Amino acid sequence: MALISETSDDGSNGGDPTKNPQEEEEEANQDKEPKEEDNQEVDQNLAPIRRRDIPLILIESTVALIRRCHYPRLSLLSRAFRDVISSDQLLVTRSLLGLTEPVLYTLITFPSFEPPSWYILHRSNMSLRLSRIISLPPMYPGCTAITIGHKIYVMGGRNGLNQRVKAVIVIDCRFHTWKHIQNMKRERCYAASGVIDGKIYVVGGRERRYNDWVEVFDVETETWETVPGPFSPVASSYGVFPIHVVLDNKIYILDHHYCLAYDPRLLRWSSWATGSPQRLFWHASSCVVDDLLYAIVPDVAAVGSPIVVYDPKDMVWRPVKGLDDMPSLGYFFSRMASFGGKLVILGWCQIQDSCDHDTEKNVLCVEVALEKRQDGAIWGKVESTSPVESLISPVHSSVESPFFLISRTVTF
Repeated sequence: MALISETSDDGSNGGDPTKNPQEEEEEANQDKEPKEEDNQEVDQNLAPIRRRDIPLILIESTVALIRRCHYPRLSLLSRAFRDVISSDQLLVTRSLLGLTEPVLYTLITFPSFEPPSWYILHRSNMSLRLSRIISLPPMYPGCTAITIGHKIYVMGGRNGLNQRVKAVIVIDCRFHTWKHIQNMKRERCYAASGVIDGKIYVVGGRERRYNDWVEVFDVETETWETVPGPFSPVASSYGVFPIHVVLDNKIYILDHHYCLAYDPRLLRWSSWATGSPQRLFWHASSCVVDDLLYAIVPDVAAVGSPIVVYDPKDMVWRPVKGLDDMPSLGYFFSRMASFGGKLVILGWCQIQDSCDHDTEKNVLCVEVALEKRQDGAIWGKVESTSPVESLISPVHSSVESPFFLISRTVTF
């Protein structure tokens, strides 16, 4: 099975994005070396290592061979190790050696509507587990997120007063540290987002206006600019777009009555009404792999497969064949993500114990390998089905099934 990663619970950036982000001091945390108390666990087993004791090239050649899950701890050994781990050259070296790893991050909340938190899928004692990354604070509900390299950019959402925010948080997945960067120009909640030509675009998340409905972030200069119209005349005026993907270098958005597509290169919009092929099977549990859109089908009997695939060139959905052994999950609450060319689905099933006192809700991770055959058909193979977490709640209480809000894969 393709593995996923481990999480390190060492250290914390402190702060909370659900508070006033302008009052946080997290940037200082990013630049400081680890404090002495942060190294206590490491120092019990290893003597301090100074930069001049080990050549940097030797550190790099050694660290490149070590699994990524150990990097947060290695970064505590010395500033030299931290510099190597944070260097672009290390990624180049790992890529040349074929050692880069996909790592799955998912944003989870519960019906109590506590602020969502990031979890990482990792191996613990030869089994898969979902673990909260405690060094990352809760996120704003209604935020949107994209990945570039080893970073996750989290944008917008709403605060405790149910007001939209313009805050932007960037997470460094190498160390599980975070900081605020320049705010968006406008407050946005449930905006669509995507990366095209290395730039981050956000669409909607607020009432439709001619001059501020779309803005773009330049990663190199870390600046936001509004994008001129025209904008889609049929899009919802409230601009609530929780379901969206990047497909064929366009941002596809599932709106209330239309499927929209925004082409940032041409500043052009397309739209398809209810009943069009684009809207037929698309819903929240979907993702893009190799420029094809995959979605889970609640009614398997209707199409003969639990997963269907959409090709934007043919504008048609087809069943993914070979998935007769796909487990039955609560797909309404599930999320599917691209994971190293495969599909990873996080969903849950419910089991009531023999005493009828408790209900155990097991979160399952289903990994599906994909193959495109000569006739153009897509075949899938369930490579693994693993329980990754158990959530116990009284049977008569409100259902405490997790909501998987966002799943993103980072490869480094």
